[in-house]
Formats: sequence, C-alpha cells, structure tokens
Amino acid sequence: MKLAILFNRECLRSGSSTTRTAILLLLQAFFFNVGCGNLETPGDTAVLEKLSAVSGAQKSPLKVLYVTTFGDTWHDYEAQHTTIIDTLERGINSDFTLVGKSVEDTRHFLTQREFALGYDAVVYNMCLADEDDPFLINNVIAQTRDLGVPAILLHCAMHSFRKTSPHWSANRRNYQRLIGEWQDVAEEMPFPHWWEFTGVDTVGHDWPKSMYAEKSSNAHPVTRWLSDTIESNRDELYTHLAVSEDMVPLYTAFSGQTNGDHAVAWVHEVNGTRVFATTLGHGEQTINSVDYQRLITAGFGYATSVIDEDGFVLEGFEGNQLVDNYQKTTRCHPLDTLTANTVSDVIAVVQHAAKVERPLKVISVESSNSNNQFICPDHGGILLKLNNMNQVLELDREALTVTVQPGIKSHELSSFLHENGYAITAMPDYTGVSIAGGIATGAHHSSLTSIAGMADMLISMKIVDGMGQLQTIENDDLDAAAVHFGMLGVVVELTLKIVPQFKLKYGFEKGTDDALEQDIEAMVREHDYARMMWFAGNGRFVFDYLDRVDTSTPGESRHNLWSSTGSIFRWVGDIPYRVLNTAPLRAQCDGARIRSNLWIPPFDAVDSPRDEPVGWSHEMLGSICEPGRCPWDRPKVKSRTMEAAIPLRYLPAWMADVRALLAVQRACFPILGIYMRFLKGTDRWMALNNGDDTVAIEIHVPKIFDETRLERSSDVYSEILQMTVNKYGGRPHWGKNTAPYFEMLGPQQFPRWNEFLALQAEMDPAGLFQNRLWRTMTKQESSRQFPGCVLSGQCICEMDSDCGEGYRCDQGHIEDTARVCREN
Repeated sequence: MKLAILFNRECLRSGSSTTRTAILLLLQAFFFNVGCGNLETPGDTAVLEKLSAVSGAQKSPLKVLYVTTFGDTWHDYEAQHTTIIDTLERGINSDFTLVGKSVEDTRHFLTQREFALGYDAVVYNMCLADEDDPFLINNVIAQTRDLGVPAILLHCAMHSFRKTSPHWSANRRNYQRLIGEWQDVAEEMPFPHWWEFTGVDTVGHDWPKSMYAEKSSNAHPVTRWLSDTIESNRDELYTHLAVSEDMVPLYTAFSGQTNGDHAVAWVHEVNGTRVFATTLGHGEQTINSVDYQRLITAGFGYATSVIDEDGFVLEGFEGNQLVDNYQKTTRCHPLDTLTANTVSDVIAVVQHAAKVERPLKVISVESSNSNNQFICPDHGGILLKLNNMNQVLELDREALTVTVQPGIKSHELSSFLHENGYAITAMPDYTGVSIAGGIATGAHHSSLTSIAGMADMLISMKIVDGMGQLQTIENDDLDAAAVHFGMLGVVVELTLKIVPQFKLKYGFEKGTDDALEQDIEAMVREHDYARMMWFAGNGRFVFDYLDRVDTSTPGESRHNLWSSTGSIFRWVGDIPYRVLNTAPLRAQCDGARIRSNLWIPPFDAVDSPRDEPVGWSHEMLGSICEPGRCPWDRPKVKSRTMEAAIPLRYLPAWMADVRALLAVQRACFPILGIYMRFLKGTDRWMALNNGDDTVAIEIHVPKIFDETRLERSSDVYSEILQMTVNKYGGRPHWGKNTAPYFEMLGPQQFPRWNEFLALQAEMDPAGLFQNRLWRTMTKQESSRQFPGCVLSGQCICEMDSDCGEGYRCDQGHIEDTARVCREN
C-alpha cells in the first residue's frame, strides 16, 4: 500500500477520469482517507477486504521532537500543539515528544548540546521573539546544520530571535552588540543568523485579516496534491526583509502594507538538510482548516524525506489515526482500526498482522475505559475492536455458568442474568466496562466475604494467541492468564460463575478517624460488601456497605454514583476543578469536609428508606451514566485516578505513614477521600489481590488541564503512590495510573512476575501485542526524560527541569525513594 498524503494512489489511478474527479472532490470534504474500503463496516467480508490493504511491515515511526512555549499571550499553544501533532501523526507514521511547558523550560532545553540527537526531525513552534542569545541560537541551528536533523518551522518560530536580523533598521545597535559578543568568544565562526537558518528574514506582519495564499507551483512534491489557494478569514501575513538564495516558495500572499507578494510557505536546505517553514497559523481557524493541515503534513513529509517526487508517502510511513479513550486522556495512533464480528475475523486479523509484522492491540468496547497506554499499539499498528462481539452465548442453569462474547458490558450481562433470575457477584463501580476488559485489567468491587475481583469469576476463556491460534484456557492455567492486560492475545469467549439473583441493603457510618487503622479490617469483615473513604486531611471517614437481604424485602433502588446529577457530585464535585487547583488549599479541605460531614448515599431510593435503600444486586453494586451526563463529559469537572493495592495486613502501617506525611505537609482529598476497596486473596498471578487479602487504595485527583501547572497537592499524592509501590510492594491497577508507576514493577510486587514474562513470550513469540509501555515496564527500553515530563505524566522526576518552570525535584518527606515535584 503506497498512500498519498490524503489518498490511496491505486484508488486514484483506478477507474475513469470521472471517478478520479469525484474522488478529488470528496477529498475536499474528507481529510485523511486510508485505503478504498470502509474501516469498520460489519461483516466478515469487509474485515477481510480491509486486511488486504494492510500490506507490508510498518516502518518504525519517525521520532519527532516538538518544541513550543505554553502560556504565550498571543497564541493558545495548548490547543494548537494538540491539533498540529494529531494532524502530523495522522498524515505520517510518527511519534512526537513535546517539550516546552513554559518559556523558561524552552530556553533551558534549547541550550542543551545535541538536544535533537536521536530524533528524525524537530518541529519548532515557540515564541521567543525577544530572545537574542547568539550561543543559544547557534545551538538550535547546529541540530540541523551539524547533526543533520530536518527542521519544520511553524508560525511564531519565524518571529523568534528577530533581534539577530541584520536587515531591521530599528535593531541596528543591538545587532552590532550581538556581533561583538559573538566574535569575542567564537572568533572566526560565522554569526548564527536565524533568518539564514529559516530561509526568510521577517520581523513584522500585517494586522490579522483575511488572507488568500496562492500556490507557486504544482511541480514540487509538497504542493502536488494541495489546493491552489489556502484561504483564512483571519491570519497574519509575515512580511520579508530578505530571503535566502535557495528558498523555494510554495505559497505566496499579497500584502497591502508593502504592496508586494511574500512567501507564506517554503522549503530550503541548511548544509544539505531539508527545512520546511510556514508563517501561516496565527489563529485557530487557520490551524483547524483542512488546507493548512494538508500543507504542514506534506511539508513535514518532504523535510523528513518520506514522500517521493510525486508527493506520495513512502511505503511503511503511512499516517495513523487518532483513537481516544473514554475520557480523552489516552490517545492511540494506529494505522488501521478494524472491527471484528466473529472469531474467524479475529483469527484472520491476528494472522495477517503477524504475517506483515504489524503490532496489534485490542479493545472490547467502542471507546476504551482504560487510562493508560496498554490499550495502544505502537504507532502504525492495528487497533482491533470487539464491541460488536457482545452477546450471551449460553446460560447453563445446572452448572451455574454463563458464556459470553468479550464485548458485552457488565450492565448488559447483569440485565440479562436478572431477567433469568441470576447475577454475578463481582461488579465494578462503573458498569460500563466490558466483561473481557474488566477481567483483563483486574477490575473489582469490594468484599472480603465473597468474590470481589472480576477475574475470580472466570472458569474458562478462549483466546487467539500471537500466532493466530485459538486456545482454550481453563482450570489451573487460568491463574496465569486471567489477568493479562492485553499481553497474551485476543480473548474471544469467556465463561463465568453466576449465582441466584439477590438483593442488597445499603448503609453507612461516618466519624472521626481516631484509631481507624485498628478498626478498619473488622468493620469491613462484618459486611458482604464494604468500602472506606478516608478523608485523611480532615481527620474523618465515611464507611459505606451493602448486606444481603431476603429477595422479598421491598425495594427497587439504584446506584447513581456516576450520574452527573447524583448526590455524590452535587457536593463539591460540580465545583470546577480549576477552582480547587488555583484557590488556597483550604478550598480542597473545605470540600472534603463538606463531603465527609454531609454524606448523602449515591442512590435513587425506590420503595425503601433514603438512608437504607434496598435493591437488586446488579443495580446496587454499580452504575453507569448516559453519554454526555458522565462526570468526565463535563470539561470543568474531570479527574485522574491513581490506584495501587497492598496486602491488607500492611494497611495499619501504611495509614501511619500517610498520617506522618500529612503532619509534615497537609493535603486533602476532596472527591472520594482516600478510597479503599477490599478483595479476598486469589491465585491469579497478575491480579491486585494475588496471594493475600488485599486493600486497593485509590486517589481521585481533581485534574488540571493547563499542562504548565501541577494539581494542588500533587506532590503529596505522588509520594503516597510511590511509597505504596516501593515500600509496600503495591500493585498499580492495570487500567489506571500513568506510565511511570508501571516502570517500577517486578517480583517485589508480583511473585510470579518472571513466569508471566515467560508466558507472554510463549504465547506471543513475535511480540505482536507488545508496545512501548510494556517494553519500558520490562526494561527493554528506557523511559523518556525531558523538561516538563512530569507535567505530561510521562516520568517521575530525576532533576528540576523534569518538573517544569517554577518547580523543583525533591525527595519525599517520609519515603526516601520517592521523587516528587514541589513549587519553588
């Protein structure tokens, strides 16, 4: 398969000229079109047809460094970089590292020698207009001039370092000063003129207005398939004082202020290495336009030499799609997304992926409920969806089992079982997860008297391994494979234990947390299901529980935790988290105090008391929310979740350490406190509750979306989680947490760790299901450290610059191994 930036060469060449014209017209309406077939049309034939387009092995993605500056007065770079990076990754097989959470971070990074070493390209989109340090500028230029790393220059990068311009009359005195400073140190080395690197000297622009940029030539590979005109209702036209001799204009626009044409996109070379640049993109309207996105994708492809002379992307570098998880907190970039409808579909996809050496990952719902990169294939791989495989296959009343396809959700299965008089005992709090996904990631409820982990309900499963072979796993072998977080193959069928349907009655108590650690285990064991919300920063707790009652007990109540109108979110939860993260700490502590003092059961009580609602098990243990009404659908009310589990016997010591930490630095937990759920021990190797009765400890952090800042008390939250993993052998939940917490794992947390690695290699010998997160977790690759990587959730700090401007990297207050970012 050899693709143009926007379409398949073979699709274009097939058929009549009328067909080709129609295709070109369609391209004006649709951006990226990969292949001739529908990616997700139901039916075996459609899947096989799509597979025929997934041909040769995908090349490793281009490693690209993206340098920007957040918090700029004139541009919304947080929105811009997301759009631009998504655009480029969709057009070219590439993997981006973003640097520059602040202006100071960017300056510091650009002074590092060979900062672009190991990257295939650098995209500069930073505003450093008044920066004039010639040694910093020379270091930037050296990445292309000396290291040969192609450069892509976007909008404000063209105004950066303008005080090095020799053509700007207003800058003459400053320019002479810079020349003198340079010659005092560099002697005979040429002065690093930014304009010679970019190809154009520009220090000013017309006022933002409507712009019509016209194509200079159809002959250049960049412009071959692009529109004749790029129009924008509001953009800045950068005017030129000079251009380099080898600059090749791609698009030009007329300036009424200078009464002349100026290039707005062009290419040239620096010491034999390609540079693409454009001054377009001042406003969001331009950046969001199809024509602009096609331009920068083609320019990017040209600079990195992955498009040919005809403008077609070279085989193996075809662009990727963007696939989000349910909260849009995890982004995957597969080349192809396929939807299977049968086991035969799955086998065909796996065998083909293995044949053409394409990495493969699987999700069993339309939009994954996981919050980390385990769900993502490497860039350029295949994402296989199983959401259409969502049926009950068999109900065995005599054996008390049910057999299902992987895509059926917990609430869907529970509704079916309820209609037939049965139930499952292990229901996650959020019932929108699939049965296969919940088992694979170790999802759970909270009970020390009955099964709480979803994986413990599993009796057998059928799985397609990395060689495309269908295996049935049952009996003792399930201990090894039940919790597999997508690393062993594609689960296509599961058989679960069920029980006769039962009713539950809800209750709760609250109070001060004096000596809570001595009482908590006994409190939990008194009830069929029980959870603790420890508001440690306020010295209080809320303990809620569910107990079985006779099925004749009146009540049809329903759990409503995840409804955005539920009582749990009315108190504090609907306060914009921006407020909780920018107001004094007291705002969070007052929120936690209100939550713990004025606890209202998260239930719609029907035919039963408000404080003691009764209902059927499947409607009491968990809940869902309608799309658009979930907490994560509200842009001002979002959270990120940290969860790790430790043996229950360690809980008193763990709580004492948390108390000691909060005595040094107070923090509060305004959403659900420190949320504790409990699980009976299991023999499942990679489950949170392997080997011991276990407590899963969860912190819901009010999320901040400005990636230049950390959330309020994030250093305390991070120290708690690092302490949990390092000191107590804590096991991070496979469907939550950020990547760095999985990189700490080994036999300390999972006694059968090495045996699971051997099983993974046996079932997936070619590494089909492996990805970067797996490789860093298993020490096959190193994690990425760069300025601000903590802000992106991609590292635990090692040095101050990892934390971003305004923060320093410190040792934990009570946990020596912890490294956290604190405000200066």
